[in-house]
Amino acid sequence: MLGAKHKTLAAASAAGFLLVALALGSYLGAREDRIRMQATLDAQKTLFRNAAEERQRHAQEDAARDAAAQKQLDAMQQFIQRNVQTAQQIARWAPQQAQLPQPINVNIPPATQQNPKPDAVATIPQADLPAIRDAIEGCKECRLKLAAAEQDLASEKEQLRLAGEQLSAVERERDAALKAAKGGGFWRRARRAAKWFLIGAAAGAVISRAR
Repeated sequence: MLGAKHKTLAAASAAGFLLVALALGSYLGAREDRIRMQATLDAQKTLFRNAAEERQRHAQEDAARDAAAQKQLDAMQQFIQRNVQTAQQIARWAPQQAQLPQPINVNIPPATQQNPKPDAVATIPQADLPAIRDAIEGCKECRLKLAAAEQDLASEKEQLRLAGEQLSAVERERDAALKAAKGGGFWRRARRAAKWFLIGAAAGAVISRAR
């Protein structure tokens, strides 16, 4: 009889130690995971915050630059609409824009019934020819650079979009890892509780058989 009691106590003690060891191991493992995760989260929070502030700063700078450029374009268009419409106005305005060493003399004959829109006659000093050539080449160069800049801008916007998606994916992974470190969702906690219940039931069965 004494031997049976000893067996029962030994089995109960073994089951209790097993439960305590499993619970302690699970707790310590989860605690270490939470500590490591918190350190990672602290570093990532700073990284994400800096990235968000940098994106916002760039967006504000882009908006301000676009607004300033649009304001200049609007002013230019309004000036042309008000002051550069007739043939005489265009003849006076065009030579001024080229910034030539010597002015181009543009003469428009008076309109007649036979020729209501006479051709303008421009006299270009020879000293102006290199400057005109350079101005034309400069316009071509600006168009090429503008086309390349627009393509680069489209590429950078796509890269930023992909970087934003990657950042969102990293944030989701971080949230999932944090959730796991805190014990997971409801069903995971339920499965964990069921596991401990089954372990307890098995220990009870062992004790019952020992009796």
